[in-house]
Amino acid sequence: MIRSAETCQCPIREIGPSVAESCSGHSVLLFMTILEAFINGRCDLADPCNRIIGKDEPDESYDFVVVGGGTAGSVVAGRLSENPQWKVLLLEAGGDEPIASSVPAWVTSYWWRNDTDWLYHTEPQEKACLADGGKCYWPRGKLLGGCSTINGMMYMRGHAADYDGWAVNGASGWSWHEVFPYFLKSEDNKELGRGVSGEYHNTGGPMPVQRFRYAPQFAHDVVSASIELGFPPTNDLNGESSTGFTIAQTFNDGGSRYSTARGFLRPGAKRENLHVVFNAHASRVIVDPQTKKVTGVEYIKNGQTKSVLVNKEAILSAGSLNSPQLLLLSGIGPKETLDQFKIPVVHELLGVGQNLQNHVGVQLDFTLTKEPDLPVLDWASAMDYMLNREGPLSSTGLSQLTGMINSKYAPAGGRQPDVQYFFGGYYASCGDGTSFDPAQYDKTDRRTVMIAAIALQPRSRGYVTLRSTNPADPPVMQPNYFYDEHEMNVLVEASRVAYRLANTTILREKYGMTPTPGYGDSCPGGGDNPTDEYFRCLARLHTAPENHQVGTCKMGPSTDPMAVVDPQLRVHGVQGLRVVDASIMPIIPTGNTAAPTVMIAERGAEFIRSRHQQYKNRPGNGLENKFGDSTSQNSGNFNNGGWNYGGGSSSHINDANNGHRWENWKPWDKSWTWEDKKRNENSPKWTA
Repeated sequence: MIRSAETCQCPIREIGPSVAESCSGHSVLLFMTILEAFINGRCDLADPCNRIIGKDEPDESYDFVVVGGGTAGSVVAGRLSENPQWKVLLLEAGGDEPIASSVPAWVTSYWWRNDTDWLYHTEPQEKACLADGGKCYWPRGKLLGGCSTINGMMYMRGHAADYDGWAVNGASGWSWHEVFPYFLKSEDNKELGRGVSGEYHNTGGPMPVQRFRYAPQFAHDVVSASIELGFPPTNDLNGESSTGFTIAQTFNDGGSRYSTARGFLRPGAKRENLHVVFNAHASRVIVDPQTKKVTGVEYIKNGQTKSVLVNKEAILSAGSLNSPQLLLLSGIGPKETLDQFKIPVVHELLGVGQNLQNHVGVQLDFTLTKEPDLPVLDWASAMDYMLNREGPLSSTGLSQLTGMINSKYAPAGGRQPDVQYFFGGYYASCGDGTSFDPAQYDKTDRRTVMIAAIALQPRSRGYVTLRSTNPADPPVMQPNYFYDEHEMNVLVEASRVAYRLANTTILREKYGMTPTPGYGDSCPGGGDNPTDEYFRCLARLHTAPENHQVGTCKMGPSTDPMAVVDPQLRVHGVQGLRVVDASIMPIIPTGNTAAPTVMIAERGAEFIRSRHQQYKNRPGNGLENKFGDSTSQNSGNFNNGGWNYGGGSSSHINDANNGHRWENWKPWDKSWTWEDKKRNENSPKWTA
């Protein structure tokens, strides 16, 4: 690495793998190697004082063992370790976050490599991903922070109707009214009063939310083009508006990515009660077959099978693909499946691995005939990032742009859009440092961009099951894309809107935007007036399979035969075991799933703390924690590497004299209303 001029307070450990390896070409490799060496030597990006130090040999037992240090698991482990009297172990199958993963533009640099990506592909699809042989690629992060370290960082919550639907259908306590405070709890929005309202957002949480520091001019022009089509302008699809096009807010700060590991684990890196084991592949949960109580967790590290005892609970946060796999390997799931693999049945749950849902769409390719395909990443843009943390490297190009609309198939009322648009192009992922003379512009290739039209309310359902009893083998992943015609019907209409968008005055006249010649030639009915069948063919051929898998450990009451966990996320019929990740979602939200997953993890951690935290009455002091006085416990402060979330509470149980403070709002208090927020003008957690 090339050290920065300033001296870091702690020595920098170079954490790989290298980004340069994801780029091809000798000159590109040389430029990227030099650039990455500069990146690895910057104190703010390396964050050397707060890096997690892995523990090769964990202790014999822990109060809580969290399996998976991804988007949800980092939140759960961080929150539980706020209590200094609880020992928490986090088992992560991959390694630490590479330093270069902090650079937003390198969002895809850790895909397609087995040290940071699970390299998962679906079973061959009959109606999707046909250009790739029917196997759809699902990038899944195998490193600390999980997908929050390799995703596009977009902050979208879904819509109120999503969560109200959960509650109506059996997930009691998960209505919008009840989950909304947990979105706010983790949020530190940096743009309140600048197009983002304090009525819908919060400050003081561990996850900074704001727009990137840079966006291509084309992104701004797409927003203008959408207004020309009649879609309302909006700055915030998580606020008053539910439809429109906008440059979205993301999990980032200071020009760099903010994963949940960075937000929840690094501030507690020096806590003696938090241990993290890297490269530890969980193989099963150990359950006493007589009492059906969890006693330990088994994992594989360096080829050796080891186990650790669990005193209170094991929490599976391995994601929608690996959490059901672990349950099945542990003898929890459909008896028919367990018998097939000769796994002793600990507890039969028919829903394990079922109810797999994912957003799906079609990729549409366009050429900007008036725009030369100039390198986005050159020495000038590299230095802009190195000196100021600005420019193309501080963003994800067009990927930060999104839009939501209602098709004719959307639910009545217009508050739950069924189409989302993602965009691709203007990437600064690789480069050789060269720049072009303007005189050469006419001789260069033309720039291409991609619009992905996504169906947000799929009716098709798939499943996840075992491929073998070897934990290292990927599970069988069958999404059944386009099994129901509903998604295809939505995409035909959404594709036509995308074509109209490309043909608006600003995009046509300024950029010469047109469908890329030759793209989709194998599909009949293309041309100037494409048919419905043409778009259907494109969707089957060039599928946008998305990476929003949910539902495989469905949340619901015990009366629901397909429910795996109850509304407190406890696995039905097994003591001391919870699933806390996106797999518990009964129905997929209408939007990106990262923020909802963080919300679920916040709630899951709260459920666990409420179950195990002990209190006793002391005269004159109300409810206090046995581990310390009420002042220190409720402040959320811990001196041994802890942090303060602007008044956030560790236990969220307060003396009655504290009134209606948000940080002391109790999740079981059904009387919480917006009036409480309005009355609480002095609460440090609210910024109006």
